[in-house]
Amino acid sequence: MGLNRRGIIAIGLVAVLIVAVVAVALTSGLLQSGEAADLTDAAGREVILDAPPERIVSCTPGLTEMVFALGLGDKLVAVTDYCDYPAEAAALRDANKTVGGFWEPNYEVILSYDPDLVLVDYGTDAHQQLASKLIDANVTVLQMFEQKDLASVYANLRLMGNVTGTSENATVLANDIKASIESVQSAVEGLDKPTVMYVTYVETGFTNAYVSGSGTAVDELIGLAGGKNVFADQSGWFSPSSELMLSNAKSIDCMIITSMFSDTAAEDLNDFFVNDELWKQSPAVMNNKIFYLQGQGENIFNRQSVRAADAVQLMAEMMHPGAFEAKVPYDPTGGTINVIGNDYADHLPSVSSSVALERAYSGPVAMVRD
Repeated sequence: MGLNRRGIIAIGLVAVLIVAVVAVALTSGLLQSGEAADLTDAAGREVILDAPPERIVSCTPGLTEMVFALGLGDKLVAVTDYCDYPAEAAALRDANKTVGGFWEPNYEVILSYDPDLVLVDYGTDAHQQLASKLIDANVTVLQMFEQKDLASVYANLRLMGNVTGTSENATVLANDIKASIESVQSAVEGLDKPTVMYVTYVETGFTNAYVSGSGTAVDELIGLAGGKNVFADQSGWFSPSSELMLSNAKSIDCMIITSMFSDTAAEDLNDFFVNDELWKQSPAVMNNKIFYLQGQGENIFNRQSVRAADAVQLMAEMMHPGAFEAKVPYDPTGGTINVIGNDYADHLPSVSSSVALERAYSGPVAMVRD
């Protein structure tokens, strides 16, 4: 049976309304042609904003960095206790514009900021639970892909860019990161691959160490930087037995150790290595190829976000100092401890992903907002 005149008019009005809504979305930058599929977040929910966000809450340091890199820093109203980069993010934290730590973002506090967009990590159970509560309270939540590798960096840039109307910035930034990493790979291509041990946590006397196995973000970075993970035959982050650790000691060419647990950790650990009968036979110790990461020098490895290319560059310089004009702190005589901290960007090439980020951060700056 055919449609009557009233039905045809109703269908026409609906079509006009749909065209108008899409036109507004396109002109506002919230949708780009052909990108509708990229508005689906990690939870499989389509997230479309009626207008660009004005009050953003970020629940992870890596996502906070991404917000700034996309030029949205002035829209942030609250961050976590650990958000400390760029300086504007630290300013929000220091002004107590926070929602708790990464593992325990506070639902009630988030609501008190009246956000129009909350960013969470879908790979974290506490964030999934938080997202459910916020959605029930009619708060718009963007559940980002688990921050575990470079693929997730690119996926999160694309998702955040499309949802917030900054897709062009996201594309430029992703391309800059990829180009920087490809440049490093070209520089180390054909060189011998040193064996690397990455330690994310360790206690006095080099006990209770946690190291990177295969399948971790750090394992990926080691490969991109032209090295081999000494524990590639193990999976994930784990604490090796003393026997396993010592059996590998003489084959380790380079050690990268975070020293977050103590301000004097680098000095104490270095003394241990050069005096221990077995460890001082390790090539890494004999050649002073032990690098201690602190502050932002550590964070670029811990956060799979927009500074990933900087982590690859620094790691490549540690392993292949002769392949780059830029240099990390390294004293082959062993007279100086090699520490990389908040000044890590000083050891990068003049053209790097940090330069691109600096351009992004020099745009709208975050204000401490009520």
